Amino acid sequence: MAHFPIQEYDQVTDPKVKAVYEEILAELGFGIVPNLFKSMAISPDFLEASWKNFQATILQGSVPRTIKEMIGVAISQANGSQYALQVHLHGLSALGISEEVLQTLVSDFDNCPLPEREKAVISFGLVAATKPHKLTCASYQHLQDLGLDQEELFELIATANLFTALNQYTDTIALDIDNL
Repeated sequence: MAHFPIQEYDQVTDPKVKAVYEEILAELGFGIVPNLFKSMAISPDFLEASWKNFQATILQGSVPRTIKEMIGVAISQANGSQYALQVHLHGLSALGISEEVLQTLVSDFDNCPLPEREKAVISFGLVAATKPHKLTCASYQHLQDLGLDQEELFELIATANLFTALNQYTDTIALDIDNL
């Protein structure tokens, strides 16, 4: 059970929280406000800032959302963060990623039927999140050779940073997995 209350939409009285929930419902594409954000309703300013960060990092930019969610799967699996792992897998399913890709993404990444470029991007994001000191000039050059530009590289690092923080947050408060 989470260490902070989960505030459902119909329980919300704060106008800032209600506005953020409505944005999440309109933009996230899950048809729900995830428990991640509901647990933040106790602090409307933090909720709003967290949503804006998520929005800017995951829902916008040049790197496709599916790739960012796959980076989230890799990071969450590496960190043993079950809440985040399940939510990212659900998100990818909702975005149309096949069951085969989802299964091999977590069970046998080397044989996952993704293009080599996407696998390299996911691997870079995982290293950025878990072993950032292992990234070298060659790590960056490899992605540039695959066609990524500076903006996309920045997005990968921002994605790794966001999902690392969300893993810590959801694990620290023992967040319950949403009814997906």
